Amino acid sequence: MPARPLTILTADSKVAAACREAARRAGDAVGKIEEFTDAARLETAGERSGLVIADPRAVAGSVHEWALGYLQRNHVLMFLLSSGDQRNADGLARFVGAQAALSLPPDPAALAERLSAPFGAQKPPALEADALSGAAALGDAVLLALSGERERGARERFLAAIADAETGLHSQEYWEHRLEEEFKRCNRFRYPLGLAGFTLEGEVDDGTLLDVAGVVLLDTRDVDVACRVGRNSFVALLPHTGPEGTLLFADRVKKSVEGRHLLDLLGEPLDVTVRTASCPDARIPTPGDFLARVLAPDTGVPA
Repeated sequence: MPARPLTILTADSKVAAACREAARRAGDAVGKIEEFTDAARLETAGERSGLVIADPRAVAGSVHEWALGYLQRNHVLMFLLSSGDQRNADGLARFVGAQAALSLPPDPAALAERLSAPFGAQKPPALEADALSGAAALGDAVLLALSGERERGARERFLAAIADAETGLHSQEYWEHRLEEEFKRCNRFRYPLGLAGFTLEGEVDDGTLLDVAGVVLLDTRDVDVACRVGRNSFVALLPHTGPEGTLLFADRVKKSVEGRHLLDLLGEPLDVTVRTASCPDARIPTPGDFLARVLAPDTGVPA
């Protein structure tokens, strides 16, 4: 992997020193290092590439709003420093497009691991056997797609196993598999897991359902899992996203749907009811209970 330039955004000399030490430990993975004491100066320095470490104290206003805009204008991997709850902070960071939220002040060893990884990712914990279980048909399709065999139609079977051809969202089988898997993992490894449900009030035609599905699909990340459940409901599973990030996502989807000025079959403006839930939560013992938190009672989907 070629060396990538590193931009450090902080006015704290101790934070800057920790970032430089992390870069030293990352070795050849990090190239030229530039430092800025505030976001305004960074913005005027021209387009960036490579890696960016951002101290929120160097940003005027919301660091998440700034990061969202900056990442739209610059092709970089960004890490946001945070002194708050790391699980919620990480979910918010990922929601706006950053790679992760890291502790403030940063730990040079942990930061070096991120800087030297191709996509800035932390090494994942080893999965236990039950975290890898799933529907047999889905497992067979995934293994076939990843085995390197050149059987005719392997890719098509894989996509059919995880995608719903009608909406473009994930299939019901894949959704159920991932809900159970992510629920177990979040409780075992104590990482945040968000769930958002959207129920369309009133009867709608197929075209309107597809419009709403398109909004949900557009607003989800690659790691999220979205599915249509019942006739008029959609759900989105958001790994590594805490309560605040889940609410932000749900509000964004609701506003996007409202902005399309969709109508129900009676010609009335379409109303969308939003419900969210987050785990780990001792009051939510099973994946079914988790799902029930975001679905209307009359959805008709078994919990």
